[in-house]
Amino acid sequence: MNGDTGAYLIRRVLLVIPLLIGLSILMFGMLHAAPGDPVLAMLGPQAAARPEVLEQARANFGLDKPLPVQYLNWLWDTARGDLGRSYSFNNQPVLDLITNRMWGTIQLQGISLFLALSLAIPIGIFSATRQYTLPDHLVTVGSFIGLALPNFWLALLLQVWVGVQLGWLPVLSSNQARAEFPERLQYFILPVIVLALPSIAYFARFMRSAMLEVINQDYVTVARAKGLGPRPVLYRHALRNALIPMVTVIGLQLPQILSGAVIIEQIFAWPGLGDLAYQAIGRRDYPVILGVTLFAGAAVMIVSVLVDLIYVLIDPRVKLTGSAGG
Repeated sequence: MNGDTGAYLIRRVLLVIPLLIGLSILMFGMLHAAPGDPVLAMLGPQAAARPEVLEQARANFGLDKPLPVQYLNWLWDTARGDLGRSYSFNNQPVLDLITNRMWGTIQLQGISLFLALSLAIPIGIFSATRQYTLPDHLVTVGSFIGLALPNFWLALLLQVWVGVQLGWLPVLSSNQARAEFPERLQYFILPVIVLALPSIAYFARFMRSAMLEVINQDYVTVARAKGLGPRPVLYRHALRNALIPMVTVIGLQLPQILSGAVIIEQIFAWPGLGDLAYQAIGRRDYPVILGVTLFAGAAVMIVSVLVDLIYVLIDPRVKLTGSAGG
């Protein structure tokens, strides 16, 4: 790591801190502006008849203090590594809840993204090298269909068809954590398909466009004129430059992939952060919602830094200081 890279990383890490604070302020304000009482949601409607119980519960959770004081108390605890305790998950520490669910989401999202890229990049290259042929039109139509399908509708359709009618795969995945490894694989199939399909369509379309732009460049024409065969020209010269914009697209897709996980994990009862966030929102569990949001925001920002670093590895002309080499 050279000096420029180290200075860049320090600047980006320092920039993450105010961004996360801004995100937390926004979420904190939105949560308290939303209708609903977290104490009433926790104790049940019958507690409304006992105002003294509600007031005591609010005092126990610090909800009786002014909003700026509540936020500063939460921010101070968070800076010390304490995200608070859940209102509704048996008073468990929020950090423990996130840690226990984090691995499930990483597994599901990692496999889905790997599958999407493994299929989309070859499909995009295949389509670009056969522009305006029948295979290219089929890829284009398939990509549009994949992008148009609502993921929740596809999830429910696969559950009814593959899970219920055919009985091939389990409909719910809540038991996958307790299953042995070979048996666990069957719980991944349906959620991975639903999450990967839109990404395959999106990445394939973008890879096709990037490859078409690159193969018409002058340096590719010169490589062909020198007598290089189609494969060396394609994979040694064109592909590397076509992958450069793909890195940015992958980084930009991460927030969308994480947001899609909330719905898909709930439909398949997948024990991940998305399901945790969904349950916390329904229960008005402020500490859990803030903790999951903070974790997701930090993950997106870290990926943004990694994307910039990968850019430098792929294209030496790009400098982290913002200048470009000749």
